[in-house]
Amino acid sequence: MKNMYSKETSKRSQKLSFFLVMLLCTAMIGASCWFAYTQTARDITLEIDSITDMNSRIAAAVPETGVPRETDLPVTTAPRQTTAATKATYPVIKPTETRTETVTEAATQPVAEQAAAPAKAVVIPSRMPCNGEIIQPFSNGELVKSATTGVWQTHNGTDIAASPGDPVYPIEPGIVTDIEENALWGICITVDHQNGYFSKYCGLAPGLAVTEGDKVDPNDPIGSVGTTAEIESALPSHLHFEVRQGDTLIDPVGYLGSRTDE
Repeated sequence: MKNMYSKETSKRSQKLSFFLVMLLCTAMIGASCWFAYTQTARDITLEIDSITDMNSRIAAAVPETGVPRETDLPVTTAPRQTTAATKATYPVIKPTETRTETVTEAATQPVAEQAAAPAKAVVIPSRMPCNGEIIQPFSNGELVKSATTGVWQTHNGTDIAASPGDPVYPIEPGIVTDIEENALWGICITVDHQNGYFSKYCGLAPGLAVTEGDKVDPNDPIGSVGTTAEIESALPSHLHFEVRQGDTLIDPVGYLGSRTDE
């Protein structure tokens, strides 16, 4: 009986010891956590105080400039300015009409032969490659809405209204350097004027009057107006005409306006 009591007492003592050890461990873990928390909080507080003090000293050292901050500036909502690709937006520019001049050879013939020499009629084409009104001017890098594709894009040339079959003349003497049939711009001719300028004539009809390498003159047509420029098919019948100086596209009308009659 005494042995059973001793065993029971021993078991209780072991359980009590176990609980005491667990309680002590829990207390130690809690104390460690509390110490770590308080230490971290104190470090964070010191860091915040240090940053605040530094900002205050910087603000005191920098003088006021009187320039408003970005958030203080008034907000404006000005509407975007766009250029509509419509005929009504642009002034209509009419090229010089084709004219006929009478040239006498007084400077090259003796006086006795001048009376017998017949007058020589010379047809001088207009300064533009064909006669017609400008229905779409050069956009000079501005975006305009294409009537055909509905896309906002630059217009790198000048569109001159003309009927299919109207003759197309080079704007000045030069050499045909390229003839191509482009999927968008149709049949195109490029002329090198041997002065740093190039002219390009797009949307021509089949059956050209020149080939690559030919020398051309403003008195002789190089082709005729066609309907091959699919990218501008929504516009009335016209010639798409471009001028570039080297690799830079320029306003064809401005270039022609800077030239003088010979």
